[in-house]
Amino acid sequence: MIVVIGLGFVGLTLSLALAEKGVTIHGIEANKQTFEQLSTGSSPINEKEIDHYLHRTINKNFFVHQDLENVQKSDKDIYIICVGTPLDQTGNPNLSYIENAVRSVGKKIQEDDLVILRSTVPVGTTLGFVSQILKEEMKKRNINSTLNIAFAPERTAEGKALKELTELPQIIGGINKQSVLRTTELFHNLTPIIITVSTIETAEMIKLIDNSYRDVQFAYSNEVALICEKLNLDANECISKANIHYKRNNVPLPSPGVGGPCLSKDPYILMKSVGDLHYPNSIISFSRNLNEIIPSMLAHRINSILTKLDITNPKIFIMGFAFKGNPETNDVRNSPTLSLVSELKDSQIFGHDYLVNPNEIEKSGAKPSSIEEGFKNADCVIIVNNHIKYGDLDVVSLLESSNKPCLFVDCWRLYDKKIFEGIDGITYTGVGIV
Repeated sequence: MIVVIGLGFVGLTLSLALAEKGVTIHGIEANKQTFEQLSTGSSPINEKEIDHYLHRTINKNFFVHQDLENVQKSDKDIYIICVGTPLDQTGNPNLSYIENAVRSVGKKIQEDDLVILRSTVPVGTTLGFVSQILKEEMKKRNINSTLNIAFAPERTAEGKALKELTELPQIIGGINKQSVLRTTELFHNLTPIIITVSTIETAEMIKLIDNSYRDVQFAYSNEVALICEKLNLDANECISKANIHYKRNNVPLPSPGVGGPCLSKDPYILMKSVGDLHYPNSIISFSRNLNEIIPSMLAHRINSILTKLDITNPKIFIMGFAFKGNPETNDVRNSPTLSLVSELKDSQIFGHDYLVNPNEIEKSGAKPSSIEEGFKNADCVIIVNNHIKYGDLDVVSLLESSNKPCLFVDCWRLYDKKIFEGIDGITYTGVGIV
């Protein structure tokens, strides 16, 4: 029997990908609303093809439970822990969800069972925290068998996870040979590319490297954008043309900040793994801080331009509330848009997103709106995420209904700035644009 504990983005996509391959999965979801939604065959997350996967497998070889106690035990069971590890107010990872999940497993685990941790954690958590809790719970039941435990990090991108689960290499670190072999056998159902590493801690570190590296990359681009703004240069032109036919460069284009549940969290978890580095100005810490302040700096720039245009009490229309638009998602966790709305809160803010529930937009402090209603009488229009549909709008026609002057902020450069040069009353700007 295979049990997946936690049916959020990580656990649900893994469960469905395995079930699609014919593996029988029992999923545990403590959240009542999510449990009830899944039980009716409806996905709580937006993911390409996920509803088709769910309809094909639910109550056939994918079964959803609210509690592990409701799952009947068998021999050589595998428990995969996929619960969240959010940061607390001090920037430390909250391991309470992992502790609860591990204790529930510890009360049920028997000799020859396997526990796989898939949640993102500080290095050393699997052996120093998870295994100790399992031993405690097993000792209470007088079970003294050897633990089989592995760490197999999730490495997919929201919006294309079901596809990537069958394409990307799977990293596996185990406490012993048996743990590695059984975890490898399980993931061979999804991908032929299995990379085994020498220790569990190595596998934990690789997960943190993945997202911290990308965060540093994006911070570099965003710092270049800030420098270009000071030098009256176009950052997108500088970066894109520096990359052309120059294989040593693969510099990303700048953005209005880097959000989401992983890139905004994992650098902190990496730093917490070592405590004091004994040297100042960590590249990883600096990069995270820079990406976090980009929305604030963008808001300051928007307010400055609006002041120069003599616009007071502006109507601001913001498009794109999910933390990213491509691949598309409805996930607003740590979205730069939420920070931007907070910074612009003294204005009348209207918002639109193709996938995000209007209630989530309203929670942020913006009034949900259609695109047409948002443009009408707007003093400022901002495109914050790069959903492909935002690049297909007839913005020239839409801007005819806006106030004049009007500031158009294209954070992802979805439109050629030359389009706006001949439009009276429209000021075009974005990240890294003079």
